[in-house]
Amino acid sequence: MGSLARVTVILVLCLAAAAGGCAFSRQSEPARAPLTAEEAAWWAANQHRKRYVPGRGYYIEGTSGFFDHEGRKVGGELVATTADNDEAFLEKISPKRTLARIKKAIGQGPNEAIARKALEEGDSLFRQKEFGKAAARYRVAYKRWPDSPLEEEALFKAAESEFFADRYSKADDEYALLVKKYNSTQYLSQVVIRRFAIGRYWELHDREHHHLPLTPNLVDKTRPMFDTGGHALRVYERIRLDDPTGPWSDDAVMATANAHFLKGHWEEADYHYGLLRSEYPKSEHQFQAHLLGLRCKLLRYQGSGYEGGPLDEAEDLASQLLTQFSTELGSERERVVQVRAGVRSQRALRDFDLAEYYAKGKYYGASRIYYAKVAKEYPETQLAQESRSRLERIKEQPDTPTPPFEWLANLLPRSKREGPVLPKNFSTVASNPNSNAVR
Repeated sequence: MGSLARVTVILVLCLAAAAGGCAFSRQSEPARAPLTAEEAAWWAANQHRKRYVPGRGYYIEGTSGFFDHEGRKVGGELVATTADNDEAFLEKISPKRTLARIKKAIGQGPNEAIARKALEEGDSLFRQKEFGKAAARYRVAYKRWPDSPLEEEALFKAAESEFFADRYSKADDEYALLVKKYNSTQYLSQVVIRRFAIGRYWELHDREHHHLPLTPNLVDKTRPMFDTGGHALRVYERIRLDDPTGPWSDDAVMATANAHFLKGHWEEADYHYGLLRSEYPKSEHQFQAHLLGLRCKLLRYQGSGYEGGPLDEAEDLASQLLTQFSTELGSERERVVQVRAGVRSQRALRDFDLAEYYAKGKYYGASRIYYAKVAKEYPETQLAQESRSRLERIKEQPDTPTPPFEWLANLLPRSKREGPVLPKNFSTVASNPNSNAVR
């Protein structure tokens, strides 16, 4: 069959599927027989096990077929009721459902028997360490019986096969698909371990053999096609978001922070160290997050002419290190003490520079405020003594400078210099314009 003929066949099938979807909305609701007492009891006992499959009904593991919302057995397709007709019709004609009908028409639709056979074949190939072939059979299994526990199992096993075949990018895609469709999957703990190992491998490889993000990788199947380091960071992020309370979440955050630190991305590293300190207080990485976070804040600070928030945060972190991690610090304790003293000197310098700036403009009132602040809050610094000396020197100076050309302004009439002279009872006049006070 030529390519034109194949395209024609697909178009015909699409039109037929769409026509079937339109006919669907016109079906009338069939008469429904009431459940027997035994059926009602069974349905009530299995409510917690049911899983809804759009357009097909409720599926219960260990049973065949689907059920409606009241527990009646239904066929492969549900008939829309008056209440849910519009929603069901839109679902029926959606591209996803249309594609499903096309697959069914060409013999590629859901088939549990084929899926189970493919799963067994995949298991056999996996035991023979034919991981690439096993992944292909598992992929057939989860595509031929979607929205079922078999699909969940096949997705995980396909990802595992790709992992052991050293095709880590494909493995990560399969793990991501599994978690996206079954966010509380029973395999989540194994998935997180595998994805962390993949992220760690990509990060280390990028560190040793860094390439520009847009440089294509056409040979190494263990890595993505583009931006190996960026993919590693995205894997760490997904671990934190998919399993925020899991045992590997804090490791993923710490790995992200360290990766940014080693690249000199101080802002990003500082953010993730702070995230670990606040969100994972029991993490084994708390000490390193405090110590390296302190280093990031010092590297972020650009001088007295720039924003001083990093300095304030650095002093707080240094104090926390000395208080909470005195044992872990060991020989580093003296260094942290020196760092905190240096931070305080830098903070004093910021206020002293402000005082100097105002004094240079002869705004001595403002400069006295900042000199006094330095002398009071940073008494251990050399600038404190200098500030007291400057305060003594300018104590007789006026708070604000003499306005320029004051002599010229004094030559003008008072009304020109200060505006019109208002009557003493101006407020009364303004509030009552008809008052006799204006006459």
